[in-house]
Amino acid sequence: MKFYLIVAKGKHQGLPIPIEIDLFMIGSDPSCQLRSTHPTVAERHCALVSRDRKVFIRDMGGQTLVNDEPMPENAEWPLHAGDKIKVGPLEFIIQFREKPLSQRDLEEWALRCLDEAQSTKKLQAVDELVMMANAKTHSLDAAQAAAAILDRLSAQRGVVRGRLRISREGNVTVVRINDVYLVDEAELAHIDKELRDNLNAQSLRVLLDFKNVRRMSSAGAMMVANLARWLRHNNSTLAICRLRDEFREMLSTVLGRTIPVYPDKPTALMAEW
Repeated sequence: MKFYLIVAKGKHQGLPIPIEIDLFMIGSDPSCQLRSTHPTVAERHCALVSRDRKVFIRDMGGQTLVNDEPMPENAEWPLHAGDKIKVGPLEFIIQFREKPLSQRDLEEWALRCLDEAQSTKKLQAVDELVMMANAKTHSLDAAQAAAAILDRLSAQRGVVRGRLRISREGNVTVVRINDVYLVDEAELAHIDKELRDNLNAQSLRVLLDFKNVRRMSSAGAMMVANLARWLRHNNSTLAICRLRDEFREMLSTVLGRTIPVYPDKPTALMAEW
């Protein structure tokens, strides 16, 4: 049975790790298929076991968390799609897929799975807030407060439009590019059209989120530069966040220093630009 561990945290976030063997061990020992030398990772920390077309996680002496719940020593638990596994500093989401994909499509699928898992976690947190409000009072005010919470969450999660996820946070329009590769000129033309179709308004503050982008060509950099110039004609401003270090010099060459680049989204949303 083929399944994937999707890296949920760190510099390799979104990377799908295919597992096609019946016993896959995680730990610091050289015999493990996935190794980490971090001091909180045991020699044989845990194992993923495929049996009867099901997947189980078995504790092997480490402190393994499944959906933030610690496993008892030597326990074996079944795993389901979307379950989160934490081994020391490593965090993964488990997903299943039988149909083979190209490497590019596989990486984009993994990022979508990770995004959906994180969105579900936010929804659960809001559901708890709604239940707390309803527990205190059944008045119309509580219902309105719950609706307002859900409206704000919907705006922050945004909507998927083609290759973009577009959301609204305060007075900032956040545009996240879902493509992993900004390389092929034909694909870039589609993305450029979608950006202009969705940002065709006056006086916007646009934050372009590069969280998913792992490769970018000079043509991709030029697309961003042309977008910046087009937005200025509409009296709009552009900022960029979560840009990989290897792309900074490429973009600065075509953009100069006129477009601010921030390491993360919260910093960008709080800044003035």
